[in-house]
Amino acid sequence: MLFWIEIWPDPHFLRRANVQNSLFYRLYSFRKQAFEFDLTEKGKASPNFAAPSHKLRALLKPLKNLLSLAILLVFALAACRPEYRFAPEPVGLVRSQDTVFLDTVFATVGSSTRSIRLVNPSSYDVNLSRISLGRGSESPFRFNANGQPGPELENVVVAAGDSIWIFVETTTPRGDGEMLWEDSLRIEQGSFSQNVYLVALAWDAHFHYPNRVLTIRQEPPFADLLIPYVMLGPNEVWGSDKPHVVYGYAVVDSAATLDISAGARLHFHSGSGLWISSGGTLRVDAANTGSYENPVLLQGDRLEPFYRDIPGQWGGLLGGIFIQRGARAEIQNAWIRNGTLGIRCDSVAEGEPFNLILRRSRVTDFSRAAVYSGHGRVRLENSVLANSGLYQVYALGGRLEADHCTFANNFPGARSTPSVGLFNRYDDGTGTFRYRGLLQADFRNCIVDGGQESEIGFGHGSQAAFNYRFEGSLLKLDRFPSTAAYDVNDPARFGGCIFNSPALFESASEYDYRLKLGSAALGIGWPEATGVVPIDALGQVRPIPADAGAIETL
Repeated sequence: MLFWIEIWPDPHFLRRANVQNSLFYRLYSFRKQAFEFDLTEKGKASPNFAAPSHKLRALLKPLKNLLSLAILLVFALAACRPEYRFAPEPVGLVRSQDTVFLDTVFATVGSSTRSIRLVNPSSYDVNLSRISLGRGSESPFRFNANGQPGPELENVVVAAGDSIWIFVETTTPRGDGEMLWEDSLRIEQGSFSQNVYLVALAWDAHFHYPNRVLTIRQEPPFADLLIPYVMLGPNEVWGSDKPHVVYGYAVVDSAATLDISAGARLHFHSGSGLWISSGGTLRVDAANTGSYENPVLLQGDRLEPFYRDIPGQWGGLLGGIFIQRGARAEIQNAWIRNGTLGIRCDSVAEGEPFNLILRRSRVTDFSRAAVYSGHGRVRLENSVLANSGLYQVYALGGRLEADHCTFANNFPGARSTPSVGLFNRYDDGTGTFRYRGLLQADFRNCIVDGGQESEIGFGHGSQAAFNYRFEGSLLKLDRFPSTAAYDVNDPARFGGCIFNSPALFESASEYDYRLKLGSAALGIGWPEATGVVPIDALGQVRPIPADAGAIETL
């Protein structure tokens, strides 16, 4: 015989407390049956309950302790249940702000979240009879209070001396141009109410959504790669009337041209970019009516100031701007920023023209590289490439020319790679090197600076050409490398360069790459390159000798 002694509440108390239908009462009844059965002799049933089967007895035994614990917890919680002492009169809650300004967003694209704290300063509990949006379900705003979503909540309690948080977001409908949206969050205590005003600015935009998917098959167990895209028209012009928002890849087809006008703003959703397919052409400010200071913007689609210089916001499997083999891109007066890989250039056959020309532009804040060239032909003039997680410019074979450019890498995260990487080989993933000849890499009157001890890296073998030269430049470079990767005293490789002196930019954190007085880059430029690029990025005429870098100090 099994003896089990427990203390149980009086069932008459339970009935008086009107909890017959509660979980506790059902547990009590269930336990009472099991308890009374166990006190009977083996094989006999309690006079009040039918004897459970042998299987049921085996099942009940391990549950007894759990049931007892559950019942004790119910009692403990019931004993701790607060008894509110509500204020006899309405209490003015202290609001962390009386107006919430949400950052500018695109119509139909959700905003970031803003918070409001409501503090009860009194020694009484406060019952908020109603929290609601003034425009109700028609409001473009939405809120959540104490974990409960609106647009209307009732009987929200703020304990004495305590507070609650309300979180607010918006998604505005389509409209025309720039739209100002307003509403109010109404907080009521009976007839007494307080308001928090909500304000958001939204831009209408041209939206480019994908309508096709390119599938790149992978061997199991790897998943197939999917690239969503939309094919643009044969000769499209993206103007400055409204921003352009791209989802997936916008593809410039063979023999087609995409012209992006001065003052245009392009915003790319996560994983999105431009794809210039073979035979296609991209032209940014072809008329040269913009400027370095008033550029065409290509960046992510988060408009809040916090996201301005956060890398990795856009750029898919092919990078941000992918220039396929046989395609061309000429970009002037642009600022390309905050993506994964800025511009990716495919290969070019020897004798073909440049597949990328970048003039008077900035490419900043990329998680991988600003410009990547895989045996391409690239020309950079009067441009600033700054703050990338791996390289500012990566050249694997091909040809690269850079005149009066600034490469400055102060990426905020950890980085072990140099700003400029020059290579004629790569590991194919099996530990075997494959080679692509670096036919030309000329840096004239440039600045290469950053947080690493050496900001130029070389990776090469004798199996392919490896030609490079720096002249009239300020370089952050180890003059005495442990391996014979380069020789700074070789006049065929380095001419008129200054090593490891600070560039002294006016304010790199604010993207101001003008040189301060005392900079070692002042007046060290060689005349030949200055003759090719006589006007600096800001439109100033360069003297002879000119400063190294994209911007002249006059």
